[in-house]
Amino acid sequence: MPSQIPQGRLLKILLTSALKWPWATIALFACVTIFFAAHIPHLGFRTSIYDLAVEDLPSTQYYEKFKKEFGSEEVLLVVVRAENLFSPESFQSLEAISNELSGLLGVRRLISLPQVRQDMDLTNKWTLKEFEKIIEPIELFDRNFLSQDKRATVISMLLHSGVDRKSIIDEVDAVISKDYKGINRIYQIGMPSVAQALATYTEKDFALLPPITFGVILLILYGLFGNFRGVLLPSGAVAMSLTWTMGMMAKTNTALSLMTMITPVFIIAVGTAYCMHIISEYNNSCQKGEIPREIVYLCFSRVGFPTSLAVTTTVVGLASLLVNRIEGIREFAVFSCFGMISLLLIMLLFLPAVMSLLPLSKTVCRGPVAPWVEKILHGIFILNLRRRKKVLPVLGVVSLVSVIGIFFVKVETNPVDYFKKNTEISKNFYDIYKDMAGSFPVNVVLDAKRNDFFEDPKNLAKMEDIQNHLALFEGVDKSITYTDFLKLVNYASNDFDPIHYALPMESWQIRTLTNTYKSMLGQDMYSRFMDPNMSKANIMLRTHVSSSREFFQLKESIEKYLEAHYAGDLNYKVTGLGMVISESSYILTSSQVKSLSITMLVIFGIMLLLFLSGKVGFAAIATNLFPIILCFGFMGWVGIKLSVVTSLIASIAIGLAVDDTIHYLVRYNREFKRDLDKDRAMRDTLRSVGPPIIYTTITISLGFSILLFSHFQPTSVFGLLMVITMIAALIGDLVFLPAIMLHIELVTAWDLMSLIPSLGGISPAVAHELRQPLNAVKLGSEYLQTMLEKDQNIPREELVEVIDQIDSQINRASSYIDRLAALGKKPTGAFEKLSLNTPVKDTLSLIGRQFSLENIDIRLDLAPDLPAVIGHRNRLGQVVYNLLINGMEAIVRKTWTGRDTHRWIAVKTFQKGDDVILMIADNGTGILHQIQDRIMEPFFTTKEKGRGLGLGLPISREIIRDYHGRLDFFSHPGDGAVFKVSFPKADH
Repeated sequence: MPSQIPQGRLLKILLTSALKWPWATIALFACVTIFFAAHIPHLGFRTSIYDLAVEDLPSTQYYEKFKKEFGSEEVLLVVVRAENLFSPESFQSLEAISNELSGLLGVRRLISLPQVRQDMDLTNKWTLKEFEKIIEPIELFDRNFLSQDKRATVISMLLHSGVDRKSIIDEVDAVISKDYKGINRIYQIGMPSVAQALATYTEKDFALLPPITFGVILLILYGLFGNFRGVLLPSGAVAMSLTWTMGMMAKTNTALSLMTMITPVFIIAVGTAYCMHIISEYNNSCQKGEIPREIVYLCFSRVGFPTSLAVTTTVVGLASLLVNRIEGIREFAVFSCFGMISLLLIMLLFLPAVMSLLPLSKTVCRGPVAPWVEKILHGIFILNLRRRKKVLPVLGVVSLVSVIGIFFVKVETNPVDYFKKNTEISKNFYDIYKDMAGSFPVNVVLDAKRNDFFEDPKNLAKMEDIQNHLALFEGVDKSITYTDFLKLVNYASNDFDPIHYALPMESWQIRTLTNTYKSMLGQDMYSRFMDPNMSKANIMLRTHVSSSREFFQLKESIEKYLEAHYAGDLNYKVTGLGMVISESSYILTSSQVKSLSITMLVIFGIMLLLFLSGKVGFAAIATNLFPIILCFGFMGWVGIKLSVVTSLIASIAIGLAVDDTIHYLVRYNREFKRDLDKDRAMRDTLRSVGPPIIYTTITISLGFSILLFSHFQPTSVFGLLMVITMIAALIGDLVFLPAIMLHIELVTAWDLMSLIPSLGGISPAVAHELRQPLNAVKLGSEYLQTMLEKDQNIPREELVEVIDQIDSQINRASSYIDRLAALGKKPTGAFEKLSLNTPVKDTLSLIGRQFSLENIDIRLDLAPDLPAVIGHRNRLGQVVYNLLINGMEAIVRKTWTGRDTHRWIAVKTFQKGDDVILMIADNGTGILHQIQDRIMEPFFTTKEKGRGLGLGLPISREIIRDYHGRLDFFSHPGDGAVFKVSFPKADH
């Protein structure tokens, strides 16, 4: 891991430029903002039920083909309820409503009871009672145009393709909002009204939610920082970014939709969180200087890189949504990414320029750490320090429960459930099918691949059988086919004799009735159910099905029935907007997995490059998967469906959660490098980045909580899930991540070794070996100095002897230092083959004398024909050195009494299978059971303060791992310890 996180030359250039020319920078950003602001008035709204469909699906393409062949499903239903529809007063009002609606522009055809009476009673002599009796046998009218209790009717309005939906719905509202005598209730429903309601509520949400979010954010900022500068700087940056984003949407003719509606709230909440890290660091930095420009430079040199990295990971999370096949989600991803990138430019250039021009004040230079935050952080520190063994298992259990809950998550998109239950559109949808057919159509296309197939009475009877069977399926309220209209025409052509409400038995009769059908009901009504060649027919099912899961089940049931009974005679296809939305919903699952996988891989790559540690990468991934798992587990357990909107959670949340992870890891790295003390590094990191992490979580959570007030149910649920996810991310970053980082070595063994001289001096054995030759040199030099002071001649023989002794001792010390240097030097060459006996002998030649001085017997048992291993002489010597010194110190610390006074260290090498083993055993103090799982942690030591660093075993383990070896130990307290080093043979 690098000793310092790189700040980047580009960041320094940008910061220096902004501080050098602040007014020019401000002017440039002001011009860009004005440019985008000028386009915002042209921003439009486009929310349609078709936004929930994947365009390139085969089912979508077939549905478009179907509409060209059989006409659009742009059908508007006006439901009229009365005590008795056939009373003169009620029927007269119904006729007035029908006449007004038929005259509206955009209405291609209107079907109503008054219009049917007019078409059937050419002499205009029927009374209402007679008309009621005449239509009673007509099955086509039952629950299609008239309820069974004759208290509700439907006026069906077929709209022209491409009609202005809002205009026609507004005009219909104007008609039905009037007071009509004898009418209890009147409303409109259908695909066009659902689509228009989506657009209307989107506009209301846009007018309501972003301003409320912005207001809440302003209050939070003032509460945290207590001065207008802490409010205006973040809010100004966010407002500027929001202006750029909305302006870009308008300039590219991208309208606000159900998906992109979340973008403004996202930018406000997340952008403010980013700025809060900057303001917090600015408050800390301004206490260390008096010149604004220098303080700003210090602030951004510290926070610029992690902020850039945080924005990058957020953009990665958003960009992963581009693999989604739903256009609305891709649009959200594109413009949210644009908003984040523009915000980054504003934070790195505009904010420094503005802040460098502002004077300092005492209110600015106070840290925004509240007492309750300090208590929380202290509790987290104590929890991680003293309860670390319980923290991870508890979080593991929570994760396991959440993972189980994920298997209960259902993929479902329900356009009607987008509206809250108290909205008129939702009430109307569920009201109509109480006694009428539902408003969502499903079409079953029968294709005989043969002209005039349906002129044959047998084939018409076959189609009628299919129709009658399909009407029995769950969710289907009414089935309508060509045969219904043919029977109606036959009935009307035979003076409304009930016996003739049936299909004709001869082909010529069918041809005659077909011509009458076209002239009586119109070509457009014929084309909705039969193609010109009479080879392809459409069975329309009026359903109250609205969820993707129900549509999918209905489609499976229809296809299964047709496959079992008509596979050889007819080709069939089930289509409709509901079917398209159903299949699109199930694509969400695969898209979700793709998006999450891409995000995880990129984040892991960033962490790997940043910290040069795969373990840190996995720790970051685990930390940021925790809130995602918790969120989806919560969805599964409480029954929240995975819809088009809620599918955005994972990619957005992980992009946000990783921001705080980056800030924590960058700061922890800086703190850990100071003295390699993990506990202190964790404490100081929590004190430093803990408050802004808590504040940003609060800010983002409150920002997204505003979505709870959306008119759309999924958007409200999205807001709730984002709050839950951000709280889980806070737990992950402040509890899970610190706990797991205490078990991860952020530096290599050689990083540790390079710090040994500055941290704890040298061992007693090394000190003794160097002290002996130096003492001898000192004695010789003192003898020479004394002779000179007494002005006595030194005999040549004595002089030569003293000089030789000094030279010998200097050479001895120099040789020892050279061997120490070689032992501690990290090799740069390739690995080599060697015998484990070699580093053992090298080390004993270096410190063997020290064991004699401590009355410790070295018992050597080195296998003479030991197979070679892959390693390096100096590095493996370091391992042997550390293990021998540890054994010697354990023996010295032990209290020796009575008979047990023999001290020994056994060193043995041997081969076992394909492994070469080095075992070093001692009869010292041994290792207490309660600390055996911690002795491999860097800086964990049982020695007195200043007597040891706790680095020997971590270094040794890292070296052994480098050569694919393993370090194990066995110990009984009071009876010594055995350390076993295993390496594979060189040829394995």
